[in-house]
Amino acid sequence: MKIATAITTAVAGDEQPRELAGQVRAALGAAPVDLCLLFASAHFEDRLEELAQALHEQLPAEAVIGGELEYEHQPALVVWAAHLPGVQLTSFHLSAEDLQRLESATQVQEYLNLSADAQPYFVVLADPFTFNPTPALLTLLDRLHDAYPGRPVIGGLASAAEEPGQNRLVFDGQVLRHGLVGVALWGNVHVHAVVSQGCRPIGQHMVITRADRNVIYELGGKPPLQVVKQLLGAIAPRDRQLLQQRGLLVGYAANEYQKSFRRGDFVIRNPIGFDAGSGAMAVNDLIRTGQTVQFHVRDGRSASEDLDALVAPIRRRPTAGALLFSCNGRGTHLFNHRHHDARAVHDAGGHIPVAGFFCAGEIGPVGQRNFLHGHTASIGFFQPAEPASDA
Repeated sequence: MKIATAITTAVAGDEQPRELAGQVRAALGAAPVDLCLLFASAHFEDRLEELAQALHEQLPAEAVIGGELEYEHQPALVVWAAHLPGVQLTSFHLSAEDLQRLESATQVQEYLNLSADAQPYFVVLADPFTFNPTPALLTLLDRLHDAYPGRPVIGGLASAAEEPGQNRLVFDGQVLRHGLVGVALWGNVHVHAVVSQGCRPIGQHMVITRADRNVIYELGGKPPLQVVKQLLGAIAPRDRQLLQQRGLLVGYAANEYQKSFRRGDFVIRNPIGFDAGSGAMAVNDLIRTGQTVQFHVRDGRSASEDLDALVAPIRRRPTAGALLFSCNGRGTHLFNHRHHDARAVHDAGGHIPVAGFFCAGEIGPVGQRNFLHGHTASIGFFQPAEPASDA
């Protein structure tokens, strides 16, 4: 297994496809390209179709997918190319309307021509204007879980566009303006998927004792507003300052049957308002009575510690490369220096090739299910499932 990346920050240049392909070829040698991903900032909007088609010709691959990204404060176009011996893959494009005819696990498996026995991994990139996170993306994640239980899905939502029609999605060399593109991989591949939270829990976890849709009326028998006021009076001054600067977050346990909870066990969501009269709290997700929740605070230091702990096991296994889908609220918005997440991933795998983009929502697993996240870094480390032969 070999993975290579090539990057340019020059917006113009007739020789760019040939030069980028040359960089990839130099790294991969004679090995054929099986999967190619292309990420481009909004600066390449007018040229993306031309570049995608040219790269598709220069680097013919079994699957080519890509999405537009918001590179931090400068133009960039990145090619991520992988030689994956013993790996099978299939690429797909979905519109929100396609989900109406994929209502069962069997229909999903037939659409992808892929059985659950294959135990695939998925990489998906979506345009949030035409493949709305709620309900289209959440529905897709549920359908994939039904068809392929426990299989990781990583990816993100394009973040460069300000209005519908500006995002571009690359699918097998063709540029589209709507939907979701993805690839399924199976065979001699292990994608070690991790989701690093950009926050940490504060206070104590509590059980929702009354809720309806996205509104929590009681936490442990108390109105959420009362709980939050008590929390603010009990936490350390530094945490109180972070809450004032970055706002309060709430997480619900991915597995509420655990005996204890720690950082990373929660799916993080944003409170979107409190009712002064009842003390109820609305959040940006559907919530139900009986779930375990805990309030969180965004914290760069804790986010760095969390990421370091998650990528530490990677050092014990040969890794060819990685994909990184980071929240556009991370980067220099959260850390005091540039390239924080990319360098951590690059170093964890032993200076491996890394590519990805800043997302308007990240996709990745917590426990046995996949979720749409915010404030996170969703990472997939590509490793062979079997040790390389000496032959």
